[in-house]
Amino acid sequence: MQPTNETVYKYNVQHGIHNTATWLCSLSPDVNYSAPSVRTAVKNVKQRHGTLKKSSYRPKGVLIYNSFLQDVFKYPKPTDPSKPPKSHSSHSKVEFELKRLQQQSTVGNTVETTNKKVEKKIDRLTGKMRKKNEYIQTLEEEFRAKNKRIEELEKLNSSQKAKLTLKTSAIKRLRNSDDYQRKKVAKLEGKLGEGKGHQKEEKKEEEASKLKHALKEKEQMRRELVELEHRIIVLEDEQDDNVVECYDEIDRKYTPAFQNCVHKLLNNYVAAIRVVPCIEAVLELAEKKANKLPSRATIDNMNSQRLATQKQLKKK
Repeated sequence: MQPTNETVYKYNVQHGIHNTATWLCSLSPDVNYSAPSVRTAVKNVKQRHGTLKKSSYRPKGVLIYNSFLQDVFKYPKPTDPSKPPKSHSSHSKVEFELKRLQQQSTVGNTVETTNKKVEKKIDRLTGKMRKKNEYIQTLEEEFRAKNKRIEELEKLNSSQKAKLTLKTSAIKRLRNSDDYQRKKVAKLEGKLGEGKGHQKEEKKEEEASKLKHALKEKEQMRRELVELEHRIIVLEDEQDDNVVECYDEIDRKYTPAFQNCVHKLLNNYVAAIRVVPCIEAVLELAEKKANKLPSRATIDNMNSQRLATQKQLKKK
């Protein structure tokens, strides 16, 4: 009785692929099957079972799946009896060798040739082993030399570290002595310079008082000059009534009335560039002149002040 695919699949699930292959070979002892080919056949059954089981929910898939399970297991092609069976058991190999030796007529010649081949292989292997041993010996010698060199370097490093520690300690001592001497010198200089310091402070105070007095005199002179300039302007205004006072020479700023005029012009959408020409045109119409007119930068400053006041009024 040949086993079905279903029995082979179940046996494989329970016992594994190697035991399944030996079991299948034992069912047909007369036929020479190779174990690897039987294992591949079992693997194919397992893969086919997985693919068909996925489609078993369909009506056609169920029929195909059931027919596959009921089919007889397909053994692989038997091997040539002249070739040895690919089996892991040593007993079968020995039997096959005995049969092959019995069939051959020239046993002695074959043994001699095989012995020669074996000797050649042994010679080759021994040569390779010698080369490998020589290479290993060279590597061991290099490793020993490197270890010696490392030990020497470690000794040098330890000696150099000891020297460095001594040098660093000596440097620290020198630094500490230098700091101590510097502090001593600073103390001595401070004691010597205390008397000179009092004299220098007195001289500085005298110079500062002189400078303050000179500044006060300078400020008085400036005020007197400003007053004189103002008197000159007033006298010129009295002589010429056509001059309009737009700039206060004493306070050195434009009058509030003139600033108000500029703000009104800017509120009425007059460009900052056109403010001065507009004022000049109005004064010319009135047959008068301004003592001083602002530049473009001062008009921009007046405009920024105007906008700031407007913002503050809106917030309130």
